[in-house]
Amino acid sequence: MRSRALVIFSTICLCVFLLAAITHLCAKSPYLMYQLMTHYAPPETTGLPAAEYAPVAKMITRYLQTGRNFQHTYVVDGMEYVAFNAKEQAHMADVHSLFFCSTWVCWVLLILSFGCLLQFDSNAPWKSLPHMLTFRHTLIAVLAVVTAVIILACIDFNSLFVLFHKVAFTNDLWLLNPQTDLLIRLMPIEFFISYAAIMGGMWLAGMVAMLVVSTIRIKKLKANEGE
Repeated sequence: MRSRALVIFSTICLCVFLLAAITHLCAKSPYLMYQLMTHYAPPETTGLPAAEYAPVAKMITRYLQTGRNFQHTYVVDGMEYVAFNAKEQAHMADVHSLFFCSTWVCWVLLILSFGCLLQFDSNAPWKSLPHMLTFRHTLIAVLAVVTAVIILACIDFNSLFVLFHKVAFTNDLWLLNPQTDLLIRLMPIEFFISYAAIMGGMWLAGMVAMLVVSTIRIKKLKANEGE
């Protein structure tokens, strides 16, 4: 019973780590952010010159990693403009804190996952049919839960998006105004839907890969037992 619980716990940690790692990978990509911004928030809707999109995307992704200098200045017809106001900067400071905490959570989950595996000593889970079956069943259970969330997101992404912000943040700085705040014009709801779709697709690919590998391993273990 204890070994089964360890397999379940380590598998859940591994699944969450995979999602967190993919989220960080996407959030740190200035190219991806630039592509989504230019697609869903063209210059004619944001007021930001097209030439400034790449520098802004690079600045934001760098800020998520370092937490330093969330601001961008640019010149139009000899006049200098400051892109982001104090409220936007305060909100992004909260976002960076959340991003920083998730980085540590990511590594803790990975360590816990491997720590659980070390408890098996020489009888590694991948050498045991019951353990591999538990691993696969846990993967399927996690996929079922995530599928339910995906269905809800397809029905009403905006409500889930708002719920996430209410849970993740302790203030209302995330309630930005498109009339005054460039950040929300650069990142409309469609921007986040695409980000979620890309990250979700990558995560599902990783989960399917683990399911395929575990199924092949289970078949091999069953064949060995039949010899």
